[in-house]
Amino acid sequence: MRAARFVISLDLELYWGVRDHRRLEDYRVALLGVRRAVPAMLKLFEDYGVMATWATVGMLFCEHRDELLASLPRRIPAYRDASLSPYPHIASIGKNEVEDPFHYGLSLIRLIEASPGQEIASHTFSHYYCCEPGQDADDFEADLEAAVTVAARRGIRLSSLVFPRNQVRREYLEICRNLGLEVYRGNPPGWLYQAHARARNTGFRRAARLLDSLTPLTGARCISAVSPLVRQPVNVAATRFLRPLATRSPWLARRQRARICREIDEAVRCGGVYHLWWHPHNFGVGLEAHLSELLYILDHMARWREAGRMVTATMADVARQGLGYQEGPWVSPAL
Repeated sequence: MRAARFVISLDLELYWGVRDHRRLEDYRVALLGVRRAVPAMLKLFEDYGVMATWATVGMLFCEHRDELLASLPRRIPAYRDASLSPYPHIASIGKNEVEDPFHYGLSLIRLIEASPGQEIASHTFSHYYCCEPGQDADDFEADLEAAVTVAARRGIRLSSLVFPRNQVRREYLEICRNLGLEVYRGNPPGWLYQAHARARNTGFRRAARLLDSLTPLTGARCISAVSPLVRQPVNVAATRFLRPLATRSPWLARRQRARICREIDEAVRCGGVYHLWWHPHNFGVGLEAHLSELLYILDHMARWREAGRMVTATMADVARQGLGYQEGPWVSPAL
């Protein structure tokens, strides 16, 4: 049987990813903590030989505000909820990463690029929301073009994409393919994880997803091999979000890691893919406690690897090896 693949993807976004629902004053400690969390995670990945995909907001590639303004997409989405647009916010940010560590991230990107086995991927240019009313396919194409261009300016070719807020819009996948994106992180199967606009992310959905991270509400999930001839981009679907529970409740954190380890075991049994993801800012407060939880999970993975039953891989590696979901017709999810 084919060895299972262990995939980690991280959504590197700094304040661009939370600005529509968190005040900077309230979240600055966690965002500053990213500056410690990224090198600490890279060191742990190197120690364990873990390859990971870092989905990075395109705005973070810019060295200063003038470059950011010169890199804006040719079209700006007109979200019905104007608070979702980051563009008016640009006027209030600092000039560069030294002055403003919340909106620039080139030093972090360079650190990741210099680390062995790490893939830098796209999280769109502006943390773009594909399922929100007011935007359209032309807006998305312009945004993704800007992301590809700004990364290329730094000598980085983007192969993988993570849709912000997991708002996968399937009829946008052909745009991704045309711009050279080979793989994306899809959502886990089932109604609980379907792509939807923010207004549909109800308290009930959030509570059910939390419960599912602690107990097998939806059962184990395993991505099986498909033909490498499947048209791109390939869906290397997420399995589990690593919730930052260690600083909230050690008991819940233990339940979560037990759930994750059981799912890893299932991936090994079916020879498929286990895909774990989180945001670096989730580790921004309580870094040591969160690293301890991650260490436990990596130890469990390493035992299977030593037995020859699991290897680590980036999202791009998995797609090129012919693993992922076979996609049907590209149609829009219901909004």
